[in-house]
Amino acid sequence: MTANTPRQRMTDKRRQHIFSENCTGHNVAPCCICERLIHRHNDRWIVEHKRALALLGKDVNTNCGPAHFDCAQVKTHTEDLPRIRKAKRQQAMHEGTKEISRRFARPEGVVYDWQKRRYVPQRA
Repeated sequence: MTANTPRQRMTDKRRQHIFSENCTGHNVAPCCICERLIHRHNDRWIVEHKRALALLGKDVNTNCGPAHFDCAQVKTHTEDLPRIRKAKRQQAMHEGTKEISRRFARPEGVVYDWQKRRYVPQRA
């Protein structure tokens, strides 16, 4: 995985344009996550990237959509962040930069006895 896609500043004009592209009625657009309607001036909403920038999603209007603030928070914390963490772990393992100290290391001078289901001192 390469570096994250650079994020452009989300101007008010761009934010309103994204909402207008998804409008189904007068100042009403569906949430890109839950499909419930968002009223432009009455509901709390944000522009959500459908594919996260950290997961190599592009910062273009077609990858963005209006979403309820609460829906976006849930999506970010339950879907995007775990995927981003997993991708970073995979990249670190692939590049060999991840420390192997998190893996279990067998203690010195012992062997695992499968019948007793525990480590026992090694016999000479």
